[in-house]
Amino acid sequence: MPSPPRGYTTFPSDADLFYFCTTSSTSAEDLGINYAPPSQSSLRVGVVILSQDQIQLTDLAAVDLLSTLSRSRIGKLSAPASTLDEAVDEVDVRYVSVTGEGSFPVTSGARMPVTQNSFANTPQFDVLIIPGSFSTKELSEAATSFLAAQCSSPDLRAIFSISSGILHLTQTGLLWKRRASAPRCLIPALQQRYPETFWQTKAWNRHDKIWTSSTAISALDMIASWVREFFWDRHEAVECALAAAGIGSLDDFDY
Repeated sequence: MPSPPRGYTTFPSDADLFYFCTTSSTSAEDLGINYAPPSQSSLRVGVVILSQDQIQLTDLAAVDLLSTLSRSRIGKLSAPASTLDEAVDEVDVRYVSVTGEGSFPVTSGARMPVTQNSFANTPQFDVLIIPGSFSTKELSEAATSFLAAQCSSPDLRAIFSISSGILHLTQTGLLWKRRASAPRCLIPALQQRYPETFWQTKAWNRHDKIWTSSTAISALDMIASWVREFFWDRHEAVECALAAAGIGSLDDFDY
């Protein structure tokens, strides 16, 4: 199935193009041109751990893809100076849980430490990631309050649900009257329990700043689309990081 359209800057409408071509003024104000501000030089990422059930290791690949944008990572790729100049100064990744203590289990027999951030003492994040797990438990009040507070802030740029992480996100009410993707095997049950959400079988979906994916693999394409859009003025660094991860370049290989 083809991926949804990538998140590039939208083109002007036919009416806008006609106005641009026929007006005699060349000022940005008269033309109604709004320039996007420069992108941020750093990125604060919160990975939300909502239970002690195993997190799927493949879902964390989306976190690593964001980390690849940092200057420290791109500097290890033998990138030219112009690319390194565009790299994000810092990608600060924090794994947060209700207590902010200990570690959490990951599939394949691994464990990951929580970075001493509880739901009560975390900073405002630029990006939230909800990885999938095998948990069907109801969200705690602390978790619901944390997600509501983070998502209500204009400083939150995006929230990403990875595969079965949708089971947690739906409980927040954030998907009411919104489009969403989910693993195919979960959609019938989700449609029955949350009929007000517009469930779709696409690889991934975007509705405002909420991004949802059907699998861990399609989540990488989703993250790549967001990165290209958000860091629009860091093209060389973005494409270098994505190429290093093999995103969008599978046609370059011989089989």
